[in-house]
Amino acid sequence: MAASVAVDRAGPATDVLARQDRLRASLYGWLGPLAVAAFAGMLVFHRLGSPHALIWDETYYAKDAWAFLHYGVEHNWNVGTDGEPANGHFLAGRPVAGLAGGAEWAAHPPLGKWFIAAGMAVFGSDPFGFRFAAGVAGVLAVLLLARIARRLTGSTVLGCAAGLLLALDGSWLVSSRASMLDIFLLVWLLAGFGCLLIDRDRTRSALGARSGGPFVRHGWRVGAGVCFGLACGTKWSGVYAMLLFWALALIWDRNARKDAGVARPWRGMLKLDMAPSLLQVWLVAGVVYVCSWWGWFASGTGLQKALFGRTFPGFQRDWADLHPSDVWPTFLNPLRSLWHYHAMTLDFHSGVTSPNPGQSWPWQWPYLGHPAVMWRTSVPRGQDGCDAAKCVGEVVHLGTPAIWWFSIAALLTMAVYAVLFRDWRATAVIGGYLAGLLPWIPAAFDGRTMYSTYALQMLPFAILAIVLLYEGIFVPYRGSPVKRTVIRAAGAAYLAVVAANLLYLHPILTGEALPEAERLARLWLPGWT
Repeated sequence: MAASVAVDRAGPATDVLARQDRLRASLYGWLGPLAVAAFAGMLVFHRLGSPHALIWDETYYAKDAWAFLHYGVEHNWNVGTDGEPANGHFLAGRPVAGLAGGAEWAAHPPLGKWFIAAGMAVFGSDPFGFRFAAGVAGVLAVLLLARIARRLTGSTVLGCAAGLLLALDGSWLVSSRASMLDIFLLVWLLAGFGCLLIDRDRTRSALGARSGGPFVRHGWRVGAGVCFGLACGTKWSGVYAMLLFWALALIWDRNARKDAGVARPWRGMLKLDMAPSLLQVWLVAGVVYVCSWWGWFASGTGLQKALFGRTFPGFQRDWADLHPSDVWPTFLNPLRSLWHYHAMTLDFHSGVTSPNPGQSWPWQWPYLGHPAVMWRTSVPRGQDGCDAAKCVGEVVHLGTPAIWWFSIAALLTMAVYAVLFRDWRATAVIGGYLAGLLPWIPAAFDGRTMYSTYALQMLPFAILAIVLLYEGIFVPYRGSPVKRTVIRAAGAAYLAVVAANLLYLHPILTGEALPEAERLARLWLPGWT
């Protein structure tokens, strides 16, 4: 009896200790990534308003975001090949002077420009204002990657290392300091991937608790659908990653059912997981995507008048009214017009083949073969700290070589893990990386003009490959104090090399004035010029 009482009393105490351990782990699991994100924020927001210029495609997105605030839809601008005179008026604080007549045809969905507009609504239409939202998105990407890596490895240290590597990458830094769309695409793809990872863990827990029970709610997949819809509402290329991660999630379902003892795991997945996922992921994403066009739907209507004080139809908004159908009812005219708009835009994208000195090919992205020079200007002596006869300010979309070059070896190792050991984490990392690379290769053979900025969504998975490689080296020797110390020192040394690499390249990533000789010293490969 005494023994029985002792056991009964030990249970609650053990539960309390377990809860305390979980709380402590959860606390550190957030404090570490948040500290890394704060460091990333310091890198991004330092001199965010410099250069005082519209760099690269800011000439489109910043001005479109301003138009969203005033019309809810894109407006035409009076521009030539150099963006003038509209760019000059915009930077001088008189955007209205740069407007032209009519609605503008936009090559990308509106959502990313709405995010940029949100920053401008708070901080104004100067460079800091139109870059603010991108800076926030860059910091969120660091936080998300740190948490994702922690979930994949079970280690807060490795999670923080992943976030730190992202914060120390040049292409992430440049993308976070420019009002362009790629950083917003990256955030929503990472968020969707993170939702699916949480869903995977909860699915396995639920099936294990029910001894192979038949149905799982998959609530986090709705969150993934929302995130992927937001990604596609930023850039259409988000659909490739969405398709890949959805397929991976179904394979995870099959494997979870098999491990739970289900006799026919493939059948169970197809019957009980796949059909709901079409609603949870694809339908939800589709609804979110269509809703992201709300400003365009409202244009030309009384709602636009009420919200913006004027009526101004968006591009092709009235197409269906001008081309009536004998099949479709008139209340679907807005959707018919949107479909026509998409068909025009898809045809436009497939025909973008004009040579551009800043373009690069997908096979160059992994080794940083030809990064885009997004802005360059001559700086006279005595201005912006220039003390040489000739200085140059430049913003190059250049990743940190110590990350990108080493990641090639890490990704090849992960490919071996995926094939030989069927490591699901390695498969996910390789899949996420290739989802950002492979879809562009057929278009490259067709001569499609593309740029190194497109490679940004590959970066987090390259970093995850590095982190998983380190874990694979460390785990077998964690019981050996000497070898464990050596491996940890090697990891710290690698982070130091990456930091030094970024510090050296920092001036040509942020537009600081450099003497010509010092600028050229940072251009290591012929394609970097």
